[in-house]
Amino acid sequence: MALLVAGLGGMLWPQARAQEDYLVLALSWTPSWCEAEGAARGAARCESGAGTGWLVHGLWPQHADGGWPEFCDSAHPAPDRALLARMGDVIGASGLAAHQWRKHGSCSGLSPAAYFDQTREAFAALTFPDTIQTEDAARRMPPEDLLAEFRAANPGIGPDMVVLTCRAGRAQEIRLCLTSSLEPRRCDDQLLARGCRAGEVRLPPRP
Repeated sequence: MALLVAGLGGMLWPQARAQEDYLVLALSWTPSWCEAEGAARGAARCESGAGTGWLVHGLWPQHADGGWPEFCDSAHPAPDRALLARMGDVIGASGLAAHQWRKHGSCSGLSPAAYFDQTREAFAALTFPDTIQTEDAARRMPPEDLLAEFRAANPGIGPDMVVLTCRAGRAQEIRLCLTSSLEPRRCDDQLLARGCRAGEVRLPPRP
């Protein structure tokens, strides 16, 4: 599915520089997190049979010249437990959803409900091909191949609009750059420079 979504409309966040600022949708390959730390914490999404794959780490306001606002003063009240619990299928845990609101959502200019609706909308617009969400065995591939397969499944995302991060040889996150209306756009130079430089990455299998 193409990522050409009608977003929630041009909302700006505190400390924004209107035409320059944008969003980063960070997508975590859950099995990598489980292998690194999540399983040791006893996270439910790491349990055998959970089958958890790509989930949202967060939707982050970003400055076009690098850097980002965080932990902003917000006129909106904190999200309630019911709202946080409803985000479990997208973010994986209500605690992580609460943290994402405090650190990033508070800088969006949106209410918690609108921010999480925007997060869900951005995630739902994406297609993850089977080749990058393995189940039976760990797969190894060059970072650029993983991103090429992701982009082929999501027309409109150019090479300079998305990066892959890695850690300890594992694919960690796809970070996709979006306008405030959730259209793909070019990432800033600093973000592009933080992309994975490994020759290949491993995708641990789903639990």
